[in-house]
Amino acid sequence: MLSPNTKESIRRNILDLRLQLSREDLYRMSSLVQKKFLQLEEFKDAERVALYTSFKNEVLTEDIWGAAIEGGKEVFFPRVINGKKGLVFIKADNKEGFSKGAYNISEPEGGVVLDELSTFDLVVVPGIAFDMNGNRLGYGKGYYDMALKTAGCCISAPAFDFQIVDAIESEPHDVRVHNIITEKRTIITECSCI
Repeated sequence: MLSPNTKESIRRNILDLRLQLSREDLYRMSSLVQKKFLQLEEFKDAERVALYTSFKNEVLTEDIWGAAIEGGKEVFFPRVINGKKGLVFIKADNKEGFSKGAYNISEPEGGVVLDELSTFDLVVVPGIAFDMNGNRLGYGKGYYDMALKTAGCCISAPAFDFQIVDAIESEPHDVRVHNIITEKRTIITECSCI
């Protein structure tokens, strides 16, 4: 784990490690994370889930998506709204209808649109680094923090174990995650949703 450092230094170091993952390691480790994620009671009990499409070697989420659809859950993915600097969430039942959106991230093109997370049962978020207190470090744009302010549900973060650092300096607008699931452990944070 890294010692406390500046956000930019942590962001750069962890992103470099993530981008160095081979395709084989990315798939193998993602599979382990997703299998553990599917055992969470928060996932099993959820009816409406916000998920993300993987970007720059983030933990893959296809198995989570497939299990959610098979289990009759509604699954939504984020789309960046340019100008508003915000996210909306679009319902997606299958892999068709996605295209490269803002920042070259795959986003759903159409479907039911929700602009806040208050009606969700579980929000699954990406990140570059996390600490044991649930602090999350993203790309620094603030899209997720803004959207997560309306979430009244469990916020979960699939991650690789090397993404867990000693400390991330939090700011008043930062929203913490309730649990972090890695290939090696499940971390329940002090702001746990249980």
